[in-house]
Amino acid sequence: MSVPSGERVNILVVDDRPAKLVAMEALLAELGENVICVPSGPDALRQLLEREFAVVLLDVNMPEMDGFETATLIRQRPRLRHIPIIFMTAGSDETRALQGYSLGAVDYILTPAVPEVLRTKVKVFVDLFRMTAELRRNADERAALAAERAAQASTEAARRRAIFLAEAGKRMAGSLDLEATVTALLELVVPELAHAAVLRLRVKGQEIVSSHPRQGSLIQTPALTRAMDEAARSLTAAMVEDPLAPATGIGVLVCPVLARDGTEGVLALALDGARLPLDASTIVLVEDLCGRAAMAIENCLLYREIQDRDARKDEFVAMLAHELRNPLSVISSALGILEAIGGREEAAQGARRSVRRQLQSLTRLIDDLVDVARITTGKITMTRAPVNLKDSAQRCLEALAAAGKSGEHRIELDGRDTWILADSVRIDQILTNLVGNARKYTPAGGSIRIRVEPEGEQGVFEIEDSGAGMAPDVLAHAFDPFFQGDRSADRAEGGLGIGLTLVRQLVELHGGSVEARSAGESRGSSFTIRFPACATPDANQAGRKTAMTAARSRRIVIVEDNEDARQMLRTLLELFGHEVHDAVDGQSGIELTTEVEPDIAFVDIGLPGIDGHEVARRLRERFKDLRLVALSGYGQSEDRRRAVEAGFDLHLSKPVDPERLAAIIDALPPRPLGELANRRRAEELA
Repeated sequence: MSVPSGERVNILVVDDRPAKLVAMEALLAELGENVICVPSGPDALRQLLEREFAVVLLDVNMPEMDGFETATLIRQRPRLRHIPIIFMTAGSDETRALQGYSLGAVDYILTPAVPEVLRTKVKVFVDLFRMTAELRRNADERAALAAERAAQASTEAARRRAIFLAEAGKRMAGSLDLEATVTALLELVVPELAHAAVLRLRVKGQEIVSSHPRQGSLIQTPALTRAMDEAARSLTAAMVEDPLAPATGIGVLVCPVLARDGTEGVLALALDGARLPLDASTIVLVEDLCGRAAMAIENCLLYREIQDRDARKDEFVAMLAHELRNPLSVISSALGILEAIGGREEAAQGARRSVRRQLQSLTRLIDDLVDVARITTGKITMTRAPVNLKDSAQRCLEALAAAGKSGEHRIELDGRDTWILADSVRIDQILTNLVGNARKYTPAGGSIRIRVEPEGEQGVFEIEDSGAGMAPDVLAHAFDPFFQGDRSADRAEGGLGIGLTLVRQLVELHGGSVEARSAGESRGSSFTIRFPACATPDANQAGRKTAMTAARSRRIVIVEDNEDARQMLRTLLELFGHEVHDAVDGQSGIELTTEVEPDIAFVDIGLPGIDGHEVARRLRERFKDLRLVALSGYGQSEDRRRAVEAGFDLHLSKPVDPERLAAIIDALPPRPLGELANRRRAEELA
């Protein structure tokens, strides 16, 4: 029913007499409405089904279907059940009048009717119809407006939920630390969604419980634990009564937080009366949030696992290096002794040179292995200064010649002064690896050409050999860790396949690039390194050298629990002309040092009882000027840092070259004559 204001409404007149229909139409015309006249009941029913009428004026006495039968059929239609019906008849039988009212008639008029009275009664129902239509139209408009506002509210709520979830995902993904991620989750839901929250995680058998606020009202109770367990089992969110105070009306929403690899969790939110009852959209929001939290927690656990694996790998590499360096230290000291006292026979000298070469090769291999692990985990440190690439290349070739490894190949160096800002030790390491790689894959009699020169704003080192070359598939993996092109059992020199990997990593740490080229197998290879160039340093500063002081006898203390290492190092230093005292553990080392007051003390870190760090701390309290040198099979930057913090002046990784030991001792300042005697005399007088 919808009649716009000012539009005429329909009035239905039903009578079998044409003259009566004409009279009724004329009588009602003054109302200004749409009067429709039909001669029978069936015609009336058709009109009522096709359109809406404000009122029906129905003659009682009609052939075939009288007014009462017509009214009965009208009332059987649900849509027509409440339409006003006015019966009109010439008879005044009360029984028939009562029958008409029982069929829902609103009036029973005897004809002929007074025109003004009839028009007034019809107008009442016309006005009522129009008012009802207006009310219905207003109700429809209000319903439409309410629906529109509800849709807008729903859209706004969805927008806020999307913003909340996006911000939640961003904050939880902002850290890969599990504790920080859990804290971010709890701070997101409190107070935005709840006044208190608890997150329980079970990670590989370990239970972690976090709450916010930490002293909040929601704590772990048996009832809450059961509810959280049920949520984890059912994988669905659920509302439960507050396990602490059921009578308060406070509710708890529990929602599962499930990640992979057996990690399960449940988030519990305490909701006060103002937040209850929860609507379905809020529960969906919490479920979405828990899904995102599960992904963030899973990423944290994965990162933790990667960190644990890296730590275990670092520990393994450090332990491996330690275990290898300890026996190498003994070998190095013993070799130094043999070189100091051994005979001059050619066979003995050759044997010593072979042992020295193998010792240096094994030491470099250990250093490379440790350096690869350091670089991979970002733990390597560099000290940059102007370095001449030409000088580094010459040092590399000189070391090769001293080791007796350059005679089998024709090695040419075409070099110009080329200055770069770099760590000179790492540059020497890079060039030594590249030259060693060229030697390894170039047969005896082959040629190795090295070019060093500046090119624009870059310093270039290029090495080209006439050796085995590389097939395209090998060339593509040349810098991959542990990759080796030739794995034949008869290869002259072995390796771990980490040399070129270390080269690339060290070059990139210097901001440079390295490129490998080869025309194919048996056609040689070339490697080109480019570093950012730097200005040529001051000539006086670049050429300044520290003069070696003449060797003088020193008083030395060795604290080492390894019998062979201690005896070999003592014998070697005594052959150098020094006064040497030794101790087997930390406590006796402190007592010995206090007694003899040495110029320098070499202290092993891994001592029984009191370790080397504690020995250094105690000695430094007593002797501010004593030179303390740490000896250790561990050589990572963290080990050096801990040694310096403990009071050591220097940290040396085993094995220590005898020449370096001699240089360290010779660099000590002169000891004033009579200092020890004067001190002891003063103690006796005291």
